[in-house]
Amino acid sequence: MSCLIDPSGLVNTLLTSVPIGIAVLDADFRYLHINQRLADSNGLPPSAHIGRRPRDVIPDAGPALEAIMQAVQSSGKARTRFAASAEIPPGSGQLRHWEASYHPLPMPDGQPCGIVAMVEDVTARYEAERVQRENEGHLRRVLDNLFAFVGVLATDGTLQSANRAPLDAAGIRIEDVRGLKFWDCPWWNYSPQIQAQIQHAVLRAACGEVSRFDVVVRLADNALTPIDFMLAPLRDEYGRITHLIPSAIDISARMRSEDALRQNEALLRQVVEAIPDGLMMVDDAGLIRLVNSRMESLFGYPRATLLGQHFSYLLSEAQRAQHQGKMKQYLQSPASRHMADSQVLQARRRDGSLFPCKIGLSPLMVGNKPHVLASISELGQPEDGGQHQPEPG
Repeated sequence: MSCLIDPSGLVNTLLTSVPIGIAVLDADFRYLHINQRLADSNGLPPSAHIGRRPRDVIPDAGPALEAIMQAVQSSGKARTRFAASAEIPPGSGQLRHWEASYHPLPMPDGQPCGIVAMVEDVTARYEAERVQRENEGHLRRVLDNLFAFVGVLATDGTLQSANRAPLDAAGIRIEDVRGLKFWDCPWWNYSPQIQAQIQHAVLRAACGEVSRFDVVVRLADNALTPIDFMLAPLRDEYGRITHLIPSAIDISARMRSEDALRQNEALLRQVVEAIPDGLMMVDDAGLIRLVNSRMESLFGYPRATLLGQHFSYLLSEAQRAQHQGKMKQYLQSPASRHMADSQVLQARRRDGSLFPCKIGLSPLMVGNKPHVLASISELGQPEDGGQHQPEPG
């Protein structure tokens, strides 16, 4: 059983089903046929095209398109994959973009008598590319305004990009370092040891490990600056490592602050150690957290033994319970108490002997917790070097 196919019906089916816009125009460039896809892209129904020219349908781009059709018809040579754009609807401010190919439509004698237009609407692609360019530009502006170092490496350590801050700080251009192995860049190549450290971090990152360490980077005029450096792998949606991302921040100010803090702490320690009275700090549980060297000599205990002990450890047994209660009351409403206003207490040395003393108290907060700073002064210190009396017992 044979099946007869209507050629005109087959052509209409093909023109309707193909995934691109197609139109046929006569020798005067009037639409003879246009499929629904191209008509929708032009913003008018197919019936509004038939018998009209492109300049009648899309006034912004029509004359230029007809000029291309004229050149194709005159030369008999196709013009393929050229770009065109127009406002659709006219005056809306909304651009539509196409990639078009015009082919001459020959007569039986071979002479061109019209145009076959094949048009792909690429507006969505153009818009996606525009958004991507804007996002990339925004990201670049953000990165370039960061003082932190941010870069992109290939998985073998080749530098592909870096933000402006480290380039400006080193007095170099991206063209000077793009394509170099990261460890060979001017930031590191002053020191073979540091180069090896950076290269090792690249190898680890390429295997999926993150490296982070402090290192000294070279900047303009051979200035050396400490940075907090990190190198991490960048993975795609399938978990594959596609790039390595180095980043760093300048920690010179932090290190200066830490040095100043250490110097201040050392100075404070010297002051505490130079105080002629015993000095100890007690927390809200009554545990000793700090002592000076005078405390060691007064009580005969090494510092390591005193730290962490309850303060009552240094009182006579008869006074311990009483003063534990007084300490709790004091912490509930702390106030400075001068040594001259304090009662005479009996303190107990390591050998069990007692000695009279007075204690001055000063409240302070350490880590949002109440503490007490106690200064202890020995009274009636024997001038003849006599022996202290041990605690009865």
